[in-house]
Amino acid sequence: MPEPLAGLISGMDRTLARLADQGGGRDDLHALRNHLSDICVLTEETPRILRAVDRLVAAGDRLGEAVLATRGRDWRAPRLVKARAALAALERTLAGARPSRIAIRLQRDW
Repeated sequence: MPEPLAGLISGMDRTLARLADQGGGRDDLHALRNHLSDICVLTEETPRILRAVDRLVAAGDRLGEAVLATRGRDWRAPRLVKARAALAALERTLAGARPSRIAIRLQRDW
């Protein structure tokens, strides 16, 4: 996987972990969406990538709702599992991704 995408995937995994932790909150939700936005800018747009991004957005939102509802770790745990599964699916989808014209123009290390 290209280095810029691998870095974004790692960042999203850390963000999901912070969201599931007691201290997670709105800033982490924004960080997750920023990482996803960067992926969309750096990769050529395909339906598979868009679906994988949408699944992770939905899973992240559900995890964020659980965090903000302050119902405890037991309520967050299954949502974290689903969010991590969505992230793993996105990572598999990105394995064959091609760089976008913007990424090529910015000369990102693809």
